[in-house]
Amino acid sequence: MNTKPKLVDYSLFKKPVEKSMKQIIKKPIIPTKNDNSMLINIVGFLILCIGCLCIYQRYVERDNKEIEKQNVILGFHQYVKENIK
Repeated sequence: MNTKPKLVDYSLFKKPVEKSMKQIIKKPIIPTKNDNSMLINIVGFLILCIGCLCIYQRYVERDNKEIEKQNVILGFHQYVKENIK
């Protein structure tokens, strides 16, 4: 009862033939000139720099735009007061 059943008849399979091992000669790795990863990295870095400059410009001009909006509102308020009288 302790024997396992065999579902495969191994006599039908061919035994592998051992082949002689060939020596593998490692060739030195020569860097190719078609490597564009440096160019892609530079372009990505430039895009990030341009984005940072745009965000900084918006940050600097935020106060000026807020003052300009307040001046427009005060000017409109003054215009309404003058025309009501």
